[in-house]
Amino acid sequence: MEISRRRVIGAGAAAAALTGAAVAGGAAGRATAPDAVHVGSVAFRGKRQAGIVTEAQDRLHFVAFDVVTDDKAELAALLRAWTTAAERMTRGEETTPNGAVGLGQYSPPADTGEALGLPASNLTLTIGFGPGLFGPTPLKPDRRDRFGLAARRPAALVDLPAFPRERIDPNRSGGDICVQACADDPQVAVHAVRNLARMGFGVVAVRWSQLGFGRTSSTTRSQSTPRNLFGFKDGTANLRAEDTALLDEWVWVDDRDNPARPTG
Repeated sequence: MEISRRRVIGAGAAAAALTGAAVAGGAAGRATAPDAVHVGSVAFRGKRQAGIVTEAQDRLHFVAFDVVTDDKAELAALLRAWTTAAERMTRGEETTPNGAVGLGQYSPPADTGEALGLPASNLTLTIGFGPGLFGPTPLKPDRRDRFGLAARRPAALVDLPAFPRERIDPNRSGGDICVQACADDPQVAVHAVRNLARMGFGVVAVRWSQLGFGRTSSTTRSQSTPRNLFGFKDGTANLRAEDTALLDEWVWVDDRDNPARPTG
């Protein structure tokens, strides 16, 4: 029997449609019954911040903020509010109890609700401060010390010098505060950053942000290093969470790295 090109192409299209249906069905199944990796949670509090040597997750949302207030009390209040909200979100909870739908018919929600009903997905929120928050640095001696923190800036926390031939867009670099949200579900990571930014309105403003996907490195010996989009295995010689002595030497800061605390 002769088979025409039309029949071959039609059969191929049908097979592709069936494959697509199988993939879609699998995705729907995962949405209603998350696998174990999405259900897990990482403790927010500990000796050091989570998200540095935590077993690397699959998704990331990184954001840098400019502090737009000169009021130190406002900034301190925001950081306290962020701490409470971040701890709740890493447990898979809303930023405030019943914040998405339970505050009443006429009250604006305190939580945007994208992660409502989703598990914690191993969310970690790691917060860092840029040199601009502390005022003057060797490369920018004219920068204002808005919050009286210049004496508290660690000596190593300075603006990076320019490298040859680089053309850095100042609107897509720098920042006073950065937040790294990592999770195994992209919606959980985006929800966390969106709500921290929302809470900071009038105190901080988003300077730039970047989404990431596909874990391409490993932070523990239980993980293997996958290939990145170039097909390479990158980071196979990175320090691991189990290399405690090397982490103490090269990653973690101690009292010798920070200015002495004021007395009296």
